[in-house]
Amino acid sequence: MRVTTNMLGINFLRDLNSRLEQIAKRQEELSSGRRLNRPSDDPLGVMGALRLRAQLAENRQYHKNMADAVDWLNTTESALRDALATVQRARELAVAGANSDLPPGALQALSQEVEQLQQHLVDVANTSYAGRYIFAGTQTDRPPCYQSGNDSQGNPIYNWQGNSGIISYEIAPSTTVQVNVSGIDIFPAMVNSLAELRNALQSGQVTIVSSKCLQELDQHMDSLLGILSRVGAKVKRLEMGMERLESNEADLTRLLSQTEDADMARTIVSLKTQENVYRAALAVGARLLQPSLVDFLR
Repeated sequence: MRVTTNMLGINFLRDLNSRLEQIAKRQEELSSGRRLNRPSDDPLGVMGALRLRAQLAENRQYHKNMADAVDWLNTTESALRDALATVQRARELAVAGANSDLPPGALQALSQEVEQLQQHLVDVANTSYAGRYIFAGTQTDRPPCYQSGNDSQGNPIYNWQGNSGIISYEIAPSTTVQVNVSGIDIFPAMVNSLAELRNALQSGQVTIVSSKCLQELDQHMDSLLGILSRVGAKVKRLEMGMERLESNEADLTRLLSQTEDADMARTIVSLKTQENVYRAALAVGARLLQPSLVDFLR
């Protein structure tokens, strides 16, 4: 095969451009800090990086869900402890009011405090978190307990407009946890029990106070303690899950860095090598492409 000067020039330019592309690629890696800047850099590596990024995004979303669930449950736990303290105080007043030797004035004073406890319990039932009423079921946009009027003695009458719907957060693939407590199952009965205690104290019905009222208050306290234990167990479970996800995020971030980040020391060495090769190619080309007869005919 006959080799011409034109062929030598074309081959030289092709090789020279190849060296320039390598230099440009190494410069891009240094400026971006990434080994993978486009799919053509390493198709298999890009696929692995995309999978890691998807896992990392999923991990972060589950962690966010758990953090939100923990905040919701902590708010619920605080409200339930407040409700428990309210019922405990009402029981103390009921024990004091069960004494048949108390004068009517003392019973009236006890009934007034019970009324204040009832109103406070209504406030607890209307506890909200991030603009959502936590004891309203799925109707979180409006307070579940409201005053609809007064009875014949001027005492407030409370109604419930929430439901027993479930609010759940996804904390893992195909795994959810319920974060809300059905307020309609606990608060209306407690509010009514305090209303009965108030009315019994107002009318001096000591027998009702010592039997029915005390029994109902004890049942409410047992119910609240059981709910508090379940809420605390969920919080502990979620906190452990958040620790696991934080560890997973650290591992995924490290693997992603190993996959797509550039090794700066190796990249700098490679860049200097490509620059030296480029300079050598220019020197060789200057010797290889000597002046031809055409140059002298000009």
